[in-house]
Amino acid sequence: MRFLFRVVLVAVVLMLSLPPLGVVAEQNTPATLRVAKIGNMSISQFDVDYRVQSIMPMQLGFHGNAGAEKIAEIKQKALDELIDRAYKVQYAIDEEISIEASLFETEWQKLLNNNKQLADSAQAAIADKIKANIYLDLLADKSETIAVEEKITVTDENVAMYYEENKEKYFRPKLYTASHVFVKVDPADNAEEKKVKLVRAEELFKRAQAGEDFYNLAYYESDDRSKYVGGSLGSFHAGQTVAEFDAAIQDMKPGEIVGPVRTLYGFMWSNSTA
Repeated sequence: MRFLFRVVLVAVVLMLSLPPLGVVAEQNTPATLRVAKIGNMSISQFDVDYRVQSIMPMQLGFHGNAGAEKIAEIKQKALDELIDRAYKVQYAIDEEISIEASLFETEWQKLLNNNKQLADSAQAAIADKIKANIYLDLLADKSETIAVEEKITVTDENVAMYYEENKEKYFRPKLYTASHVFVKVDPADNAEEKKVKLVRAEELFKRAQAGEDFYNLAYYESDDRSKYVGGSLGSFHAGQTVAEFDAAIQDMKPGEIVGPVRTLYGFMWSNSTA
């Protein structure tokens, strides 16, 4: 419960503790792919795209009807978070704060265990960029801890009082974490074309049931952008997805695979992880 109270204070106190750096928006270029610069810290297009997937990958074509306005909102949120991280990292650099190698290796191995293809030499360039993001996230977290959390004293009574005054904010529907493989069906497809795609969906489902790596199946076979994160849909609440998928996932157990599920957008099947 101590964490709940600190969340309210972190943003204000940390920003007050940082020197003004200025945020400079820049044009993308093929050579740098840089979208912004904060002090000496650059934010690349890869950083933004990677953060977008971590915020809510489902919204890129699956979370209901994710229109241009919603996608733009997600991208702006991703950029805002990266700008916030850049301020914290700049503080860490100025204060000579560093991350223990063992901590970084632990976090990298966690990701590698769920995304084994990142160990392939063909994925080396992407793996290096992801490693950089992991390191910067860890450095920003440590910077925040040193600049804010270690300087705050909060009693259990403070936390209990805040919770009682704001507890309606902390109730939410059941939360799911899942991945999927999506076979897109165009509404204009005729019956024969839809049948071919259903057969493909059923074959992919059988491959998953036989033990084939789910991440790789999604990466190479899925028809939506979640393929780039192994089909991960992130975490989402009951009722937040299309009705057919929401009904299918209600009773799934961790590790279970169900499908194919037919929706307005096509056929999909899911692997529940939590």
